[in-house]
Amino acid sequence: MFSRGFIFIIACLLIVGSCSKKNRLDINISAVSIDIEVKRLDKELFELDPGNVEEKVPGLIEKYGEFFELYNARVINLGDPYDSAYSEHLTGFITDYTMNKVYGKVMEVYPNVDGIQTEIEQAFKRYKYYFPNKKIPALYTYIGGFNQSIVIADSILGIGIDKYLGKDCEFYDRLGYAKYLQKNMNPGNVPTDVLRAWALTEFEYNDSSDNLINNMIYHGKTYYFLDAVFPDTPDSLKIGFTSDQMRWCIKNENQMWNYLIDQKLIFSTDYMTINKHINPAPFTSGYPNESPGRASVWLGWQIVKKYMDRNSGLTIKELMLDDDYQNILSESRYDP
Repeated sequence: MFSRGFIFIIACLLIVGSCSKKNRLDINISAVSIDIEVKRLDKELFELDPGNVEEKVPGLIEKYGEFFELYNARVINLGDPYDSAYSEHLTGFITDYTMNKVYGKVMEVYPNVDGIQTEIEQAFKRYKYYFPNKKIPALYTYIGGFNQSIVIADSILGIGIDKYLGKDCEFYDRLGYAKYLQKNMNPGNVPTDVLRAWALTEFEYNDSSDNLINNMIYHGKTYYFLDAVFPDTPDSLKIGFTSDQMRWCIKNENQMWNYLIDQKLIFSTDYMTINKHINPAPFTSGYPNESPGRASVWLGWQIVKKYMDRNSGLTIKELMLDDDYQNILSESRYDP
């Protein structure tokens, strides 16, 4: 089981690993040209004159296009914006007392989105460098009544900005969000969440052989993708762990891996077992309570790092398009 006396991994090995990754990801994006504008549907809706909504709806449809339909159908469930009753439904939404309190908090935290827009643009420049033929989505912010954090459709990415008001936002306690979820509901989490959500849709999981280790490595690949597009961002922010949780994972890497092997969980196809190791939780099932939820995903990330370190000629594109998870595990020679 887990020993509290487990010795930290030798620091110089960590330095060598980080240098190897940094050299691979040290690219020049000065020649990459993209222009990202985060359009603020949240602001535009709540600044509408409630007495003039019907007249403004056609302009909103024209400006926000497919995303406006997506937002109404999948996020706030107001229905078809072309329906004759839609304007009345929208008026009710933007004049709702609670929604206006939320909008006030949104504008307090996000008087503008310049900072996150710059970070997202820089990340998508690196994405374009690695994947020159891939599309760059149009980006929007919205207030969704605390529904989805990120919504994605073809060439569209929407950010539920009311889900990123800061971990101490009073609304989250009132709504009963668990503390382990609240700790990552910050403005600083937006850029990495956006790019990882995009990666999950662009590089989908091959579930032809669905087991725990395949899921670990697949999600590990998405975090290596974040390494590529956010090379200067701390790993803790990418995966949403506290500093203490990161230290715990580093200290107990060997013991986590041995536990999965000893308990014969590595190749488990049990749906509940996989979910308990992959999905957000207060801690990871089977590990001590000090562990972060999704600690097994962190292990998958380390496997992918080892694999890339051992294959210096492999490109990010080749990694992300490779769904032979068993080969990645084998070639990594992972042995913490």
